[in-house]
Amino acid sequence: MAKQQLYIAGLGMVTAIGGNADMTTTAVNANISAYELSDFDSACGEPIKMALVPDEIFDEIEVESNLTLDEGDRYNARHDRISIMATMAMQEACAGIKSDKSVPLLMAKSEYGYDQTELSSLTENLANNVELWDSGDISRSIYSGRAAGFEAITMVFDYLYDAPHDYYIVGGSDSYFDDELINQLANDGRLLHTNNPDGFVPGEAAGYLVLTSNPELALVKNGYMIALNPPGIADEVGHLNSDSPYKGEGLDDAFKKALITHQQKNISTIYSSMNGEHFWAKELGVAQLRNKPDFSEQVEIIHPAENFGDIGAATAPVLLALAADDLWQDKQARCSLVYGSADNAKRGAIVIEKVLAKTITASTD
Repeated sequence: MAKQQLYIAGLGMVTAIGGNADMTTTAVNANISAYELSDFDSACGEPIKMALVPDEIFDEIEVESNLTLDEGDRYNARHDRISIMATMAMQEACAGIKSDKSVPLLMAKSEYGYDQTELSSLTENLANNVELWDSGDISRSIYSGRAAGFEAITMVFDYLYDAPHDYYIVGGSDSYFDDELINQLANDGRLLHTNNPDGFVPGEAAGYLVLTSNPELALVKNGYMIALNPPGIADEVGHLNSDSPYKGEGLDDAFKKALITHQQKNISTIYSSMNGEHFWAKELGVAQLRNKPDFSEQVEIIHPAENFGDIGAATAPVLLALAADDLWQDKQARCSLVYGSADNAKRGAIVIEKVLAKTITASTD
């Protein structure tokens, strides 16, 4: 039986360090940081650092792109920012892609509840502004934050892989630009400021991937395509919001499930959702140690939250897009492991690899 794989056919990003995929990858490679003091305060009254897309960029995007956004019956700043970022990233991902078949949309969403009263539907806004995708009837949402994108890709493998679709869209748009959430995190001592080095910088971003099971539709750069293997999904009993002791079993299990389909044991890079809190470094250390034979001796850990902050539900698609670009550009690199851990129980991991386009095409003839 042939190995199941999905291929990247398109990608798009909007982050605090770049208004599109090329700008973001260039800024990450140059180690540019968007950290700045914000108008939000910590529990002790200190301004906290955030990594936000500049307001003037939002205004410029909305005007120049002629977006027809529906804000619902009242304005909500966070919802508006999420809608604009999502639309721009999805437009970039879908640029140049045509299909006369329906395209399922699987959306990664925040694990934190927000007031949605009288706010417009994000999926409706996307349908009004993205030509490729125009039906909310085949959209699904997964509410597990940093791990949600991996769950969405799992849904494609498990339920849609053999369905009559040319493409699948997986992505998420998220922002911490919310007084109630910032206050909650500040009161819990989780935000980075002078008196709290064990904290993270809230960010905002959108990332969307167009995936296909047909290698002939894949995006080819430098003669290579990027293949995604089935993700590993697991739960951590001792997660951040749990009273149970942390044992490191969740991410370890997710790694093992992701690695079972990749037997070469040559992974040279790990793209991580770590955001600066010590908990996540400890978790990765446990998972990496328990799966040490699968990684090269000089495995590199990349955690771009140090550039654009914690981006919540946008984590998986953005990390995957960055990892894909690294594989396309680095002649020596062959595969990477990408993972994301939610504040709650869910963990997700996936192995992606680059494959010669002509090799795959020949094997399908």
